[in-house]
Amino acid sequence: MSKVTQFKKGTPRKGSSTKGSSIQINRSQNPFLSLQNEVDRLFSDFNQFFSPSRFNWGQFEKMDLAPSMDIVEDKEHFCVQLEMPGMDEKDIKVTISDNVLTISGEKSSSKKNEGKKYIAREISYGSYERSISLPSTVDLTKAKASFKKGMLWVDLPKKVETRAGSRDIKIEQAE
Repeated sequence: MSKVTQFKKGTPRKGSSTKGSSIQINRSQNPFLSLQNEVDRLFSDFNQFFSPSRFNWGQFEKMDLAPSMDIVEDKEHFCVQLEMPGMDEKDIKVTISDNVLTISGEKSSSKKNEGKKYIAREISYGSYERSISLPSTVDLTKAKASFKKGMLWVDLPKKVETRAGSRDIKIEQAE
């Protein structure tokens, strides 16, 4: 990800000079600066949408053995999908505790290569763990996991929201 540098109002950009410059910029009349403000607001809104209150994206950094992961959302579910080639269902553990989904496991080599020399070695073996902070809209009691052909799916249904609307409230006689 590229680093974005933000320049403060009145701060000269690198390589520029303010000596002898008497140009004043009116932000409200400059369409390019107005566009820049709108783009900045858009990114700010985007970052707030994916804030830690929804998911903790900071824990998604790829590790050597950690399986690749996608998170998909529709109206009724979140689905966490992980690639786990060469793994067996019995080597994977999926837990939810304190609104955190944790997927852990161990990938071990099926063959012993004693007395052999590696020409290339790219296959990783060992233990891993990935944790994801879940949004409060997940119904933790209905979470399910399934595994087939090296793919793990964790289905996380959303809570049924209370529907907005009006209703009559019966008035009872007080005692």
